[in-house]
Amino acid sequence: MRVLLATDGSEDARAATAWLTRFPLPAGAELRVVSVVNVPVAVLDVPPVHEFHKSLLDEAQRAAEAARAALALRFRAAEIHVAEGDARDVIARAAEEWRAELIVLGARGLGAVAGALLGSVSLGVARHARCSVLVVKGGTARLRGALVAIDGSPHSELAAAFLARLPLDSAFLVRLLGVAEPPRYPATTPALAAGLVRQAIDQIVKERRAALEQALAKAAAVFAAVVKTVERQIIVGRPVDEIVEAAARPDVDLVVVGARGLGALERILLGSVSEGVLRHADRPVLIVKTAAS
Repeated sequence: MRVLLATDGSEDARAATAWLTRFPLPAGAELRVVSVVNVPVAVLDVPPVHEFHKSLLDEAQRAAEAARAALALRFRAAEIHVAEGDARDVIARAAEEWRAELIVLGARGLGAVAGALLGSVSLGVARHARCSVLVVKGGTARLRGALVAIDGSPHSELAAAFLARLPLDSAFLVRLLGVAEPPRYPATTPALAAGLVRQAIDQIVKERRAALEQALAKAAAVFAAVVKTVERQIIVGRPVDEIVEAAARPDVDLVVVGARGLGALERILLGSVSEGVLRHADRPVLIVKTAAS
């Protein structure tokens, strides 16, 4: 597997590097460390401007070197790439050119607004990268379990398959969560029709639950030969809210979602549920994509 680590030397970037030291990866995984400098446009062509430019590049080089050194025992092959431009575009392009299968980066980089759970670079990369993206938030001593959101779409199936292919410890806990979202009750429903409308909504929820039961059973079979414990749960509610709440459990160290869910328009690069979970979950989030995502 080819793993691209994006770093700018910030605290969140260092946390992502540390997390990568314990994230399960196939033997022989390769690493590329990318550090991007967004150099301001200078009107004056004078020595101080040149020195400032050089200092930014040197800082980026040091950040990349530090990350590679921290991961030296984990990766036999590792290279460094320092580039200039918009980090969102540069990282996505570097991953595509190198044929990376996974991008790893921190939730916020330098310049992120204090208190924000997600920086613009992380969100931009998650939206536009063509490969899977792991956005690291917080930290944990070890990876004990993951929450995998399943909605019956091909994208959620890919998400489960991606995690199952990793060299997980047999004691690793996999929680499969399906959320049956009820249709919104029309505010303009006449009083005489209220009962029929509620019956229709109940029937739709029932059908969605049945479909999710099949999807979760299929996903559980993927993990059957990999881990000892696979738990399944179906909740009626709003997907983002329920996934984020379930992710807050103490035994969940990673949230895994597909790039898009059922009904997502093909022109949308990242589904609303995936983006909502990425924005609001306080755990690392892995968004699984393929080249066609």
